[in-house]
Amino acid sequence: MQVYQQTIEREVTFSGIGLHTGKKVNVRIVPAPVDTGIIFVRNDIPSLPEIKVSPENTTQLFYATNLEKDGVIVKTVEHLLAALSAFGIDNLYIYIDSEEVPILDGSSAPYIYLFENAGIKKQNRKRKYLKLKEHVEVKREDKYISAKPSDALSIRNTISFNHTYKKVRYQTIEYVHSLKNFEKLLSKARTFCFVEEVEWLKSKGLAKGGSLDNAIVIDKYDILNPTGLRMENEFVAHKTLDLVGDLYVLGHPLLADIEAYKTGHALNATFVRKIYEEKLYEVVEFEEERENLEQFVMGKIEGKLSPE
Repeated sequence: MQVYQQTIEREVTFSGIGLHTGKKVNVRIVPAPVDTGIIFVRNDIPSLPEIKVSPENTTQLFYATNLEKDGVIVKTVEHLLAALSAFGIDNLYIYIDSEEVPILDGSSAPYIYLFENAGIKKQNRKRKYLKLKEHVEVKREDKYISAKPSDALSIRNTISFNHTYKKVRYQTIEYVHSLKNFEKLLSKARTFCFVEEVEWLKSKGLAKGGSLDNAIVIDKYDILNPTGLRMENEFVAHKTLDLVGDLYVLGHPLLADIEAYKTGHALNATFVRKIYEEKLYEVVEFEEERENLEQFVMGKIEGKLSPE
């Protein structure tokens, strides 16, 4: 288990298109001192307003996780936050010249290369973890997230869509959070939508930057992407990637054993806010490095498809 806070060794930059805005975006990520947290800085605005990653700043949870403070917004932060969580990066300034983080290829895979290139720097202050004190559950219709105290972050996640495309009818995954597991099991999984949603999303001013290069589009019986899937359970893997990123909005890594069914950003945010606002956690630190969490909980992934 990581004992000390971390930042990056050197700044890195990248560019891309916003999934929902369709705008070109330039991002510069800079090391930050201990106890800074993850802070977005809108450098397209002269006053350089800052938005800290915190449940207090989540807003407009509609097909993405967005942050807002004093009327300034940064959208679609979840894939970047998922990678930061996996790398154990606690402190950064993220300078961004538009309102939406680039979608890149629709997954967190590009961030693996980015942060490996940046290097990880151990800092001289203990890392704080949020450990659940009691069972926590949130529900919305048949969807739910249920969690109990644990010494690790483990997730059992299931998706189920009433659709003619078999692979989204039922998939499940069991995942233990670590950089190794994240890179192998979640990072390459791309965001997805149904073809019948595309025009509706665009009518709402969303998905302006969406394409088959950065999203899986599901038709009636197959996907439209000519390159196919990256993994058989890419859909549930991506929903779990999103959940990992949304949990990092807490500002510190969460220690919990989670069971989830049909998650989405709004439900994830409700879960995070409940933990945060009701203080259903204790802050803990660790005294010495521990081996990867696989020693006491085996990280594995399973994809199960429903029968016809």
